[in-house]
Amino acid sequence: MKLLGNVLGLVTFVFYAATGVLAVVAASQLVPHAGQRIQQIYRIWATPVGTSEIVMPGPAWIASREAGAKTPSDDAAPVAISADAGEAVFRKCSACHTADQGGAHRTGPNLWNVVDRPVASVDGFEFSEPMAGLAGEAWSPALLDEFLANPRGLVPGTKMTYAGLSGAADRANLIAWLAQQSDTPRSPDDLGLAVAGAADAGAEAAPEAAPEIAPVPYPEGVTYRNPPGADAGERARIEEAVAALKSEAETLDYERARFHPIHFPPRIETASNAECLVCHKEVLENKVRESSPAGVEAQESLAWYQTLDTYTGPQATFHWRHLESDFAKEVMNLECTFCHRGNDPREETPDMVPTRAAFSAAPQPEFTLRKMVNPTDTCLRCHGAYPSPEEIMGLAGPWHEVREDFEFPETPNGCMTCHAELYRTNRHMVTYLNAETIEELAREGSSDTCYGCHGGRQWYSIAYPYPRSPWPMMPEGVPGWAEGRPTAPDARYALPEN
Repeated sequence: MKLLGNVLGLVTFVFYAATGVLAVVAASQLVPHAGQRIQQIYRIWATPVGTSEIVMPGPAWIASREAGAKTPSDDAAPVAISADAGEAVFRKCSACHTADQGGAHRTGPNLWNVVDRPVASVDGFEFSEPMAGLAGEAWSPALLDEFLANPRGLVPGTKMTYAGLSGAADRANLIAWLAQQSDTPRSPDDLGLAVAGAADAGAEAAPEAAPEIAPVPYPEGVTYRNPPGADAGERARIEEAVAALKSEAETLDYERARFHPIHFPPRIETASNAECLVCHKEVLENKVRESSPAGVEAQESLAWYQTLDTYTGPQATFHWRHLESDFAKEVMNLECTFCHRGNDPREETPDMVPTRAAFSAAPQPEFTLRKMVNPTDTCLRCHGAYPSPEEIMGLAGPWHEVREDFEFPETPNGCMTCHAELYRTNRHMVTYLNAETIEELAREGSSDTCYGCHGGRQWYSIAYPYPRSPWPMMPEGVPGWAEGRPTAPDARYALPEN
């Protein structure tokens, strides 16, 4: 009996122990970040609260401590300033600045010797008028701290688009590191900077509140707009044409349909999507195969476009993604005839077009041999790659590898760090794109809004000769990679005047 009792006791102990473990595991699964929350509660409980009363921390109290509510231990020894930590902070600046001796100017000036340097005093860099207005000042550690916290607050109208560093420790560390990038390096202790912190060196600093991001203004004199929609007269014409095509299609066989006037100039030049879809509606109704010929299940694979923030939903066909997906309808104004310039069976080579002399096609013809779509003149208008992002933009590598150096809570779209005001063109101001909507989404969302077209989908390993339209502070010289580029968008896609 004693042995039986011992066994029952052991079983009972194991049962309760297992129940406890399961409860903890279940809590960690049901409550997001439960383990982290438990650690936070432990740290908070372990922090002296300065009262003789035992406080059971509820959600509101925990939140107030996480948000930075003080206890007596918070007003203690200052945090040590570290130039090494400042080097990591400088990653946020490296998109626009170099800091090495003799380094090149980028969007912003080189920062070697910047600490205590007179404002707007670097040779070879053109400062904005607001910044030049501070030429009598010097970049003291205190002034740098004020500027880095709120650039536009200190210098209204500055071309520096960065919202600012909200963390006092980050600013101090960055200034300490910049002070080392100098002909006469200075010790962090000599800069007069101090950041209050917790007395316990092992205590975790309270996270800072998210910065308030000031909207970046559009480039001066630029107004982005979407293409105008069809007016009442055009809508009536389309409805009439669609009705006629539906009636006529019932009388046509395949060969007669191939030679229908809608496939030839001049009618193809004004054909609307609704007219094309009378016969070709299957391009929007087709579905992705559940399983590929190689046996890959669609639901178990991830298409490239599904990795972007701008696409939601399951895999879809090419035409549906470009014409009917939510993002496509927001940013694009694509017509079937943008890609398909007709389907004349007699024109399967651009050198044999009946309306022009034989072998007189342009170096970049409107379509390629035995293809009715010319990818180099359609797809690559959006998906063409720059010849060298590293050479042209000074990036340390491809965007998908270096984007983390440019994207932070205050600048979620790293592309706009440089392209919000500077390095802008009118490239989006064309009939097949919604320029105004693209601007709004790019300023509100992630860089996938830009990356999805510019370089993300490089399924052609060639560069498209994008027009090199002028932008503010554009260098006068033309770099080798841009020689021969047009300086304005294709006239065929020019937006009508207001």
